[in-house]
Amino acid sequence: MTGIYKSSSKKTIAQSYGVTVETFNAWLKPIENEIGEYLSRCYTPKQVETIVKHLGIPQHSELICA
Repeated sequence: MTGIYKSSSKKTIAQSYGVTVETFNAWLKPIENEIGEYLSRCYTPKQVETIVKHLGIPQHSELICA
């Protein structure tokens, strides 16, 4: 599924999973090093892909797909 994700904020990704930003941040804690830095208030498409690889495809994937 490479290349189908778009740059997305934590809020948008959390919404795609149907959770709060606080819950989403807790989910990311174990994989922070693999994801990399959260810059410019957005994760890059590659970072979003890494998040989905670990957390699974979100219920509302249309929010993060290009």
